[in-house]
Amino acid sequence: MCGLYGVLSYGNEIKDIAEITEALATQSAVRGTDATGIAYNKRGHMKVFKRSKSAYEINFNVPNGINVVMGHTRHATQGTLKYNDNNHPFSGMCGGKEFALAHNGILCNDTALRRELRLPSTRIETDSYIAVQILESQKQLNFDSIKYMAEKVEGSYSFTILDNKNNLYIIKGDSPITLFHFPKKKVYVYASTMSILWKALVDTELFEDLKSGGYEEIYVADGEILKIYSSGKIQRDKFEFNEFASYGLDWRTGYHFSYDSRDEYIDDIKSVASYYGYSSEEIDCLLNDGFTPEEVEAMLYCNDCMEV
Repeated sequence: MCGLYGVLSYGNEIKDIAEITEALATQSAVRGTDATGIAYNKRGHMKVFKRSKSAYEINFNVPNGINVVMGHTRHATQGTLKYNDNNHPFSGMCGGKEFALAHNGILCNDTALRRELRLPSTRIETDSYIAVQILESQKQLNFDSIKYMAEKVEGSYSFTILDNKNNLYIIKGDSPITLFHFPKKKVYVYASTMSILWKALVDTELFEDLKSGGYEEIYVADGEILKIYSSGKIQRDKFEFNEFASYGLDWRTGYHFSYDSRDEYIDDIKSVASYYGYSSEEIDCLLNDGFTPEEVEAMLYCNDCMEV
């Protein structure tokens, strides 16, 4: 699992984007400490800062005048974290326009797609990078090209994309994401879970509005693309999302998960577990035996550690 987070300000009400970014990154570290990265536009050019370090170890230097920041905390699954190019966000280019992409989840058909679509080989080992290559092959960044990419990849995912015009896309598969809008402050803030958002915003200038209910949650459904323009306007589109298409399975059928942070976390663990050969029932068995979600997650990535 990884963490997605970010902020988009479409007014001049927010005083310190850097403070909000750092708070979001630090709280998102619960979902990944192997690497941390952010992307933003400066004078019309995409800047990506990422390191093979936990968010706890990084000081985020977001320049004054930056209105949009997209971030990621990584729990490495494919591609060594020591090679920084394997970390998120990834840079891309469509029709001469720069963009950055971040991903939470696991893609299982990246190698097959690279052959099928005759995409160039790359030194980047991370499965997520196939999404960048597919978008680049379309020569444009819009709803059509993003829909094409989202319907080609198979696995567990949600993506965020930032273009060089400060427009932000959220592409929602089965990986969790929560988006808040603060109308008074003219800002959108998102993170992988609601718990992360609340904890992150406690010590920021948004907390008073959060505490008083001066915000709205913007729902993003599975199979939906949401575009937040730099002006604050929202536009939506849909894509065909076939959950666990490559395996022909839906581990969550028959399970009900309420919309709270613990259940989102368990839901995400189950999404990843299926790719390691473990069923939803086996994860439930471990939890019922007294293991915490954090312990189950750690065991999942430890070879031969899971005996149910």
